[in-house]
Parts: sequence; C-alpha cells; structure tokens
Amino acid sequence: MKALKALILASVLLLGGCSQFAGEPIESTPDIVPVQTESTAATSDTQPSVTESTTLPSYSEVEIGEVVTDPQDYSLLVEAEEGALSGYAAAVSRGEGYSGSGYVTGLSLPDSRVTLTFPIESPAHYSITVCAAAQEEVSVVVVVDGYPRGRLYFEGDGSFEAVKLENVYLSPPESIITLSEPSGELELDFVLVESSDGVYSVDYSLPGTLSFSSRSQNTVRLYRYLCELYGETVLTAQQCTQGSNEEITAIANATGRYPAIRFGELMGYSSGEDTGDIELSIEYWQEGGLVGYVWNWLQNGSLELSESGFDLSAAVTAHDVARLSQSRLNQLLSTGGISPECLCLIQEIDLIAEQLKRLKELDIPVIFRPLPVASGGQFWWGCDKESYLWLYRLIYDRLNHYHMLDNLIWVWNAQDPDWYVGDEYCDIISADIYDFSKGQWDNQSHINPLLRLLEISNDKPCAISECNVLPGPANIARDKAYWLYASVWSGEYAIDGDGGLFCGYISREEWILFYNCSQTTARDELSLSFRSDSN
Repeated sequence: MKALKALILASVLLLGGCSQFAGEPIESTPDIVPVQTESTAATSDTQPSVTESTTLPSYSEVEIGEVVTDPQDYSLLVEAEEGALSGYAAAVSRGEGYSGSGYVTGLSLPDSRVTLTFPIESPAHYSITVCAAAQEEVSVVVVVDGYPRGRLYFEGDGSFEAVKLENVYLSPPESIITLSEPSGELELDFVLVESSDGVYSVDYSLPGTLSFSSRSQNTVRLYRYLCELYGETVLTAQQCTQGSNEEITAIANATGRYPAIRFGELMGYSSGEDTGDIELSIEYWQEGGLVGYVWNWLQNGSLELSESGFDLSAAVTAHDVARLSQSRLNQLLSTGGISPECLCLIQEIDLIAEQLKRLKELDIPVIFRPLPVASGGQFWWGCDKESYLWLYRLIYDRLNHYHMLDNLIWVWNAQDPDWYVGDEYCDIISADIYDFSKGQWDNQSHINPLLRLLEISNDKPCAISECNVLPGPANIARDKAYWLYASVWSGEYAIDGDGGLFCGYISREEWILFYNCSQTTARDELSLSFRSDSN
C-alpha cells in the first residue's frame, strides 16, 4: 500500500513545515549495541504459538542513561562571509537584502562549502536558522559536527529568507555547522543559533479519559495504563500483513522479543473477505500482547482517489444517519434522502462492526485507526476536508452508538492540523514518518513532529502510526521524545522475501537495540494488571 514513497513522504512534510527530520542521530558505538548472550530463552506461555520456534535469541538489555542538559540563554549570528570557505565558495556583495558585508555563493559546485563555528558553553537544545536566497525552490541539508541534522526548504523567489531547524542538541565546547547537498544554486547570508526550550516544556501527564464513555473495563483500564506509560517509555509496535504474523515472527526471531502491540488490517473485511486476522488478534491478546487495527478502505478495488471512482462528497448528507436501522436507511434511499454512496458506506461500516464485535465479546480493547493519512489527497476518503470529517464522525457514531462497540481506542491520523476531528472524537493522535534517504539520521527521535502534534491537542498521547525507520533510543532520551508507540509498516518494510527480518531501512543492530533497551517496552514487559483476566 505504501509503495508511493514520495507521496507518503509529502504527508510527513504537512506536519514538518519548512524543516524535516529535526534532531541529530547519535553515532553507533559498541556500548549502545547489545551483545547476544550464549543462552537462549525457551518459548514461554506468552509467545505466539504460530511462531513454532522453541528458542529465541537472548540479548542483554541496554540501559540508556539520561542526557545531561543545562539550557541557558544563547543567541549568536555568524555571517556566511566570515566563515571558512573552500572549493568554489566565494563571498560577494551584489544586490541588496543581505546582512553584514555580503553573502556566499557557489555552494552547489563540487567540493564547495562554508564552515561556521559556534562556541557552545551549555549542553542543551538549540534552534538553527539559515538565511539564504535562491531563484527557484531549493533544499539543503544542515550538517552539525559532521552529522546531518535536518533538511531545510527555501521557496526560491530571489529574496533572502530565514528558515529554522528547531531543537538540535549541541554540546560544548563548540559546534561546527556546514550546508550539504543543495539541490540548486543557493546564496547563504548567515546562520543564527539560539537557545530553544520546546523540548523542556512538554508535559506528558494526561487525564486518561476516553472520548467515548466505555463500559468495557478492560478498555478503560488499558487507556489509563497507556496514558501512565506515556512520557516514560515507547511501546514497540508492528503492522502485520492481513492474516499473517510473519512480521512479528521475524522480529522475535531476530531480537528475542515480540512487539507490545500487534496492528492488523481491516481492508479485506470491509470488502466481505474473511482474512482470518481477527483470530490472530485474539491469540495475540491471549498471549499477553495488545492489539490494534488500521482500516484502509477499498472502493471498487482501490484506495486511490484517482482510481476508485468513488465520490465521497456525494455520500455526505445532512440527515443524522449514524444511528438508523437498515430498514430506515432503505426508506431514506427510496425517497432521495440519502444517496447510494451513503448507503454503501454505512453497509461497509457495518461489516467492520461485525468483526470488531468478535473482539468486544471477549472484552479485548482495540487501538483503532480508520481513514489513515487523509489530508495527503491520495486516498478517496481525503477528497476534501469537510467530507472526511463527516465520514470519520459517521464511523465514530455508528460504531460507538449504534453498534455499541465500547472497546475501541480511537486514533486520528489525518496529519494536517486543519483536519483534526476534535478531542471528543479521538483518544490518540498520530503521524506517519517515512525517510527513504538511508542517511545517517535514520535513528533520530522525531521530536519536532511530536511537538507539532502536541500543538493540535495537549490532552491526547501522540504516536508514530507508521514508519520505515525507528527512533533511536539514545535520541529518545536526549530529546525527551516519548512517543506512545512506534509502529513499523508491514511487508517489505519489515520482512524480506524469505520471511526473515528486512534490514534495508533499519539495520539489524537498530532492530535489536530498539527491542532490548530501557527506553522501550516489548510485549513481555507489559503489565497485565488492567486486564480482567489477569488473575
């Protein structure tokens, strides 16, 4: 589903504004990579029987210590022409609009760069503002102390513009900043480094109250438990191919541990196909794990707005149809009160309800993410904001109030803040974060997307609902970027053609470290005290 990489990456940028991938990676060193022990752990009663393996590798848990920070007021502007120039980089003073005595050109030519040095007295987070001009849209990578920290984008209208990269951790005695990989001609005016307090102002405490008043005590207690964990740890999570545990099996065979959350897919069920996935979720819950579902909704065999032929706007109605019976809906259809498109949607919502009821009957809570990445314009449910909001609320009301599915924990994932459904319609807000650069920043914490989600609501935990790279545990601790969970997407993002662990985006060492460190929680580390069957 997620093969259209450029389009998905653009959805991340909706949250990212002018900067992307803020926060630096930490170089892998032997002391943060777990070493496999000689012993193996025998399969316990909390491991999925579908694995069929009797032993799993065992790794020593890596303790990620707290990072020392001492935030102090700081502001230093360094003119580009005052930096160390190399290659074809040259200081000039043509035109107007620049500060200082000029600016630097030629940075797009081979082996050309300007190096700026900033004295740093306090280990803390800082913002880096780059002021530059271009004649067309240009991007450039900000490199700090030899590591890429983020990519900035300039509109390219010919004038100097300042673009900020926020919350970059710098440490004494100095930081050296250069620009790399410009996509076109760029004229650099200055770089400004200032203290930043966004990381330190995050309050992870939450009321822990569900948006829908639930009678399912397992669901009430699980959500409260999740809110208690929020800010202390990141839950491991994995999206699975429909009707399969192949991804989580590959992860366990490589890391020795299973994800805290197994995410399934409802796509087939809404098309009338029995994928067998509900049975796998029941089994995972019984063996100590948490379960969730994403609903990528097919119409005419496609998700795509351009291919499905489904006009969501034609389904929108002023009638309050969420709680009406099938017979009443048929009457409205016959009188023209609703459209065939509207009836079709409700019928397929009802198909999903029948599957989710199987979990409700066993009092199994479900972390439920319908209509993902709506604002990207790729899928038929994202044709426009008003239609999306109507459909999301229709699903919410029909499942909660008509079908009385009080075991759902609702995840909003439209990405764009303008598309937010409101606190009363969701329990978790999330972002999809993909990076296909395969660069040295793959293990960053993604603190800036987290902070942007917190601007949408301070009352909901924030999660990475899909990703192809995992946040680095050391960076999570350093940036205090405690996502509720981070879920790697299914298929080629997690497994290779032979069913083994895929390490094209996430190295094997990164997989192992993420599942065996103090900053994350795997399935065997979950407390089961919230469950009615825990005794």
